[in-house]
Amino acid sequence: MSSIANDHDVISSLPDTVLCHILSFIPTTEAVATSVLSKRWTHLWRSVPSLNICDVNLDDLEDYCRFNDFVYSVLLARNNTSIKSSIFNIWYDDPHLGRLGFPNVIKWINSIVQRGLERLEMCVGMVEDNLQLPISILSCRTLVVLDVSGFTVKGFSSVRLPSLKILRVQDSIFLNARDLLLLLTGCPILEDLYACNLQSQSEDSLSYQECESLSLSKLIKAQMPHTFCHFPLKALRNVNELCIEINKVYRCFDEIPTFHNLTKSKLHSINYNWNLLVQVLNHCPNLQHIELSQGTDYGGGKRDNDQENWVDPISVPQCISLHLKTCTLWYFRGQQGSTRRSPSLINFYNLISRFFGLNMNLNDHELLSRCIGYKEKLYLNL
Repeated sequence: MSSIANDHDVISSLPDTVLCHILSFIPTTEAVATSVLSKRWTHLWRSVPSLNICDVNLDDLEDYCRFNDFVYSVLLARNNTSIKSSIFNIWYDDPHLGRLGFPNVIKWINSIVQRGLERLEMCVGMVEDNLQLPISILSCRTLVVLDVSGFTVKGFSSVRLPSLKILRVQDSIFLNARDLLLLLTGCPILEDLYACNLQSQSEDSLSYQECESLSLSKLIKAQMPHTFCHFPLKALRNVNELCIEINKVYRCFDEIPTFHNLTKSKLHSINYNWNLLVQVLNHCPNLQHIELSQGTDYGGGKRDNDQENWVDPISVPQCISLHLKTCTLWYFRGQQGSTRRSPSLINFYNLISRFFGLNMNLNDHELLSRCIGYKEKLYLNL
């Protein structure tokens, strides 16, 4: 008993700021529950610098009403105390509850963005529809990290996120590529971009002037898998790590910048556009690791003309002759996805081998021995 009492005394003797910091890592429901431990803890949760609404699943009206009452009571009890970090992870099983409840979520967001919010993670969804991202988020001047998923992003004319350094947007819909550009234009010191599975309701390409207007000079890392709308490569010129659906985001009038800092790159959706691949590699003088993918949506049909479509470059790109260490190939499949009879993968490997200055050819047997356990992946350690 004395040991337990001593442990309790040690915890209770910690300063309020330390205890609040510890409570900031748990869901708000659990932080509030600590108020019953003792008088020492009664009001402590009100000063926790976070609001974490985690893994809430609402499937009936009673749960919905109880949840709304809880969040409103928490915000009212905290008055105007600072909230540095917040998580909203809510799922409405009933679309009616979603349409009924999301206006409340917007009110909660409107409240916390005025309290010095620095980090926001938000995934609020419902069956059959995407909800619209609360516009007040896009003018939060204190926000440093923004992570949103499953929204429709529309209805805004300007973005002011002067402190944002990390932006993660996934499984979301933009009206057009210009809205994505407008969002990024409002993030002047952005360092880390993750834009996964973004859809555009319009297929319009950006104009030359619009492409020139976007400058992400502080950007270090850009990952854009499964995002197929037009995007200016020039805006990514300073990154040291890049993942992009190259043949989907690129347009023939786009300028390919020199990626002086780029050491690791994933170029997906090549679609056998050898010329574009060579152009990009010629602009990556310090590239060390590259991953090439035909495209995850490629049907695997037989390609007998790969060799004919290939034109040997006049010179080997500098990155290949001086710095390249690894190359990984994905989804260069033959008929019915078979590696055993895959002229596209074999031809491509032989072509890339010559491109890399390797004097070797592969037959089916050798290729299979290198692809055991991978089927659609071939890894080359150079």
